[in-house]
Amino acid sequence: MSSAKRFKHDLTVLETLPNELFLEIFSYLTGVVNICAFSQLNNRFQSLISQYCYTFDCKSIAKTELDYIIRHHDIKQWRLLRLSDDDDTPGQVTYFCRQFDLAQSFSHLEALSIINTQCSITTSILPQLTLFNCLVSLSIGSICGKTIPVVDIVALKHLTITSCIHTNWLHKLRLETLQHTIEHHSTHEDCLIWPTTLKQLKVFTKKLGDNKLIRTALKSLHELNSLTIYDGAWDNPIPDGQIWEELIKSSLPLLKNFQFCFKFWRNFTYSRDVNRIVEKFSTPFYLQEKSWFVRCDAHNNKSTAAILYSLPYAFQRFEIVTRSFSDSISTSKNSKMNPYKSVKTLQVAVKCEEIHEKLLSKDIVDVHITYSNTLVDWIYAIPKLCQLTVGDQMNISDNEFLRILKSFPCLKSLITSYQKLNDLTNQWKNKSICNLLSQKIRSLKLSTDGCRTMNLDDYIKVDELLPLVKVFSRHCEHLNLAVYSRNIVAGLLLRCMNELQSLKVRLKEHGNDLQITKQWLIEQNNEYKKLNYSLVANGQEYSFWFSRSCKHH
Repeated sequence: MSSAKRFKHDLTVLETLPNELFLEIFSYLTGVVNICAFSQLNNRFQSLISQYCYTFDCKSIAKTELDYIIRHHDIKQWRLLRLSDDDDTPGQVTYFCRQFDLAQSFSHLEALSIINTQCSITTSILPQLTLFNCLVSLSIGSICGKTIPVVDIVALKHLTITSCIHTNWLHKLRLETLQHTIEHHSTHEDCLIWPTTLKQLKVFTKKLGDNKLIRTALKSLHELNSLTIYDGAWDNPIPDGQIWEELIKSSLPLLKNFQFCFKFWRNFTYSRDVNRIVEKFSTPFYLQEKSWFVRCDAHNNKSTAAILYSLPYAFQRFEIVTRSFSDSISTSKNSKMNPYKSVKTLQVAVKCEEIHEKLLSKDIVDVHITYSNTLVDWIYAIPKLCQLTVGDQMNISDNEFLRILKSFPCLKSLITSYQKLNDLTNQWKNKSICNLLSQKIRSLKLSTDGCRTMNLDDYIKVDELLPLVKVFSRHCEHLNLAVYSRNIVAGLLLRCMNELQSLKVRLKEHGNDLQITKQWLIEQNNEYKKLNYSLVANGQEYSFWFSRSCKHH
């Protein structure tokens, strides 16, 4: 039999496959993808997705897709919902809340995530959640705990919050797991209290003094069996293993897992004092009774930052602070262990000549090179880099930047300042770089790197924006920047950046008579009547979330 006849005979019609196979396919896809792919095809598929698609992660979807699933799926079937005001979906939470009354339409949810949104929004949402009698898992932030009454959500067992250190509103919750990212935007007094029913606790903080408050709050958590702490305050005192050992022995008798990363500033002779720090975490309690191992990375300069962390490393973001990983000190002798299997983001803080080979894995998708002379050849060995951040203090030639663009086929997101991008492109004169940026970059964020506050030069003017628009207008889908006035938004960005799915823009000129509204935009250009978008204002910052053609149809 000829191969042509054999293949023709073996063809299978998709609709003849059993339901069980489609349900298996559905399990590998998100609810959003399933609805967009299989909705409105026939009654059989419509029935399947109606019954078996009930988890909807909207964190990075297009507005077109969200509108589509709202129209074509019964929201009463939903069990999990995730919303986020990320740069890709700015204003999504506000847009969704304009469509629905959460308490009336979604009180049947078992899991809800509302993250990266304004404190005023979460403050209004949180009291409504007392009506969610089936809610077992909740992620929400940012929150100012001082302004929130005590909350009681009867079924809630798992909570992830971003909030200030005033947490008295939590004490009635009968939680089993809590992840708490501590913010310090509020000026009120500290009141760190966690539910005593906790079995697992994960804490992220970055302010001097929080470590001591955390240890005090832990003393009442006698049922805790897993503790994870990321303390990113560089000005912390040297971590003391004896203090943690005494706390665990006296207050946390059930603790089985203790994972941590402590940053601190050291001012000492390298080998002698690093060994002294590690020795405090090398007692029989750590190594024999608990089998807890640590590693300490530091630069050999006398005064520099250092990190002490448990093994394997437990967090997605890892900061390189050592010149060579062969200089690091570890209490683990297990050479087969991959200590960095959780890492997805690398922040390169110093010029590291000798990297740990396990950090050059396919799991690394995001790299930050922020300081002068930190670009080294091993960076090019990262196979699947998707996002690159270039800091203001980074010295890199346009030829080196061209090599970066050519070396990473998956690169699609760039974060830097306008001034740095102007330098990297040789004032937009390097055609090779401009062409590659145009072809590759789908997400562009222009902002300072946190080492300084914004000044007048960070707000882009029309003549500066023209070359940028020329380069990025063809393929850029997500844009975040600061411009001088709203006229730039109406006259240039909305008119020329026709592929945008989202736009987040901060204005220098702002006031009651200088705001961006939909009506004002139509007055500037009547064609904007045809645009389908959500617009959310937050002071001087405006978030546009556009409906474009759905990629699944």
